[in-house]
Amino acid sequence: MSAIAFQRAALEDKTQAAGLVISRDPFIAWGPNGPHWRIGPGSALAHHIGNRRAYFLFNVSYSRHSPGMVDDDAAAIAALRRDYPEHRHIMLCNTRQELGLARERDIDAILCSTLAFVNETVFRIQPTETVRFDAIYTATLTELKRHELCRDVPNLALIYHWFHNEGQRSAAILEQYRAMLPQATFVNDLGPDYRLLRGPDVATWINRSRVGLCLSDVEGAMCASIEYLLCGRPVITTPSIGGRDRVLDPAWSITVEPTPDSVAAGVRSLIDRRLDPQQVRKSAAAALRPDRMRLLQLIAAIHEQEGVTFPERAPWLQLFRKSPWPQKTIGKMLSETPIADLLAIR
Repeated sequence: MSAIAFQRAALEDKTQAAGLVISRDPFIAWGPNGPHWRIGPGSALAHHIGNRRAYFLFNVSYSRHSPGMVDDDAAAIAALRRDYPEHRHIMLCNTRQELGLARERDIDAILCSTLAFVNETVFRIQPTETVRFDAIYTATLTELKRHELCRDVPNLALIYHWFHNEGQRSAAILEQYRAMLPQATFVNDLGPDYRLLRGPDVATWINRSRVGLCLSDVEGAMCASIEYLLCGRPVITTPSIGGRDRVLDPAWSITVEPTPDSVAAGVRSLIDRRLDPQQVRKSAAAALRPDRMRLLQLIAAIHEQEGVTFPERAPWLQLFRKSPWPQKTIGKMLSETPIADLLAIR
């Protein structure tokens, strides 16, 4: 099944698909979970490929911080495997806590954050951009993002998008945020109509800001956190559950109390440090390496188990188009890294 067929199959299932067929032999697909497919691509593709051996890798978009949430994942996997016993579903966990809860419930899992899939060739330092804002917050307009905490940041850029449910779009909701944050520039609305910003545009606006904001207390790993860092911007974060803390080096980030004055004070403090963007980016790239290596090891182990030669130049390796490690062959990297942390695929 090609990547195009993957998208078509998912759309037929009324999902919002984003993923990749990593290998046809053995069949390996990767993708995030979502509101209509709790365990990722396996939910959408199972009946399309039938009961042949297949491996489905799925990221989790929201924190699995409670046993009950992982119980639901285990139940969804068990339900699919009753009909398709040859399918294997592997959770890519954002935190070690998630990993432990998954394995306690006999879910195949590795530690590989959603952040590992952010493209560092898109989110990069753009030295020709002029800095215009003290801070930027890129987040959905939902309560969990706690926009009210940035109301004391004087020169603020906001990038937003609406959540999955189109029905949640509301002019009234937008006006509530505008009233809450009158000092903010709502970047998406600078033209005559709302414009959804894609990665390259988001990166440009991050480069026009001095500090990135991460203000939720519970969510997933929050891709914005690594996007800021890869653009060379330090980060203000509140204490959080979900996994972004795994990439936030204290040298380039400050954890503040969830109050508007603490957030504003943290922004001022980071600006005053005059941190080197190149060092911030270098640290972020290094933070991605262990999770990316675990993913490579997993895929290599699946190939070995199925008796198929690991393809060192496979198209899916474009997930890591500019690796944050020295350029080597994939085989050499794998041979240099212990595989003791890998699960035994059942």
